[in-house]
Amino acid sequence: MKQIKSILVVAVLALVGCASESDKYDVNYYPCTFEGAYWDGLVDANLNKDKLVEGSFAKEWHDEKSDLVGEVVEPYPGYWEGVAISNFCSKEPDSDGTYEKQLYAYVEKPHSGKNFLVCNGFMSGYVELRFNSKTSFIESMMVANTTYSRNATGNGYRTAERPLGENESIWIEAVGYVNGSDEIQAIASFYLYKNGKPAFEGWKKWYMTSMCKIDRLRMYIKWDGKEEYNPYPAYFALDDIVVVRQELKEELK
Repeated sequence: MKQIKSILVVAVLALVGCASESDKYDVNYYPCTFEGAYWDGLVDANLNKDKLVEGSFAKEWHDEKSDLVGEVVEPYPGYWEGVAISNFCSKEPDSDGTYEKQLYAYVEKPHSGKNFLVCNGFMSGYVELRFNSKTSFIESMMVANTTYSRNATGNGYRTAERPLGENESIWIEAVGYVNGSDEIQAIASFYLYKNGKPAFEGWKKWYMTSMCKIDRLRMYIKWDGKEEYNPYPAYFALDDIVVVRQELKEELK
């Protein structure tokens, strides 16, 4: 009996200790919406390029609240890849699905506000988001296809000589890293096209529930067709990326 009472006392003390420790922290949500004068200034009136893409390359953007960082680079002359800011939308892939309009999302409007990201990882095979200084959780993000991608998968266009086959799928594979290491910490997948057809219409939320606390997120475009290389444009759009951090209350004052 004395042993049971001792165990109960230890358990209660542990709970009290945990409660007092948890009181020191807040769980805070930082949605990155790409809205405001800073983001508007990164979008150009040019219909196929924005200010991040046009002109000098290796340009970086940083969202202070979420601490997210993205970059646009030029891997080869005349090509860009990375995560660029856009506000162009269209539901007409036949007319607006050309490479000249590669910053168009296949939606009626951004998920919120007027700006979003267009991601392109065709040359390197991936696009990357990272945190400037704070390892964090990414709770979710909104995803859409682009008109360029829809035109190529639906009609066959440029490098894609035929539409996506009925047994073929395209998806994003997100890989999380920490502490600057190339050792994979977590993987999450999200289908853009499944069995030859779009996996969804408009914007769809991607819950990153399997992703741990990370400082870098790489997103690869995967394809299960028979050709050695994926001929379809490695483009997709993102909006409203929700970042979560547990922070000491004292640090937030």
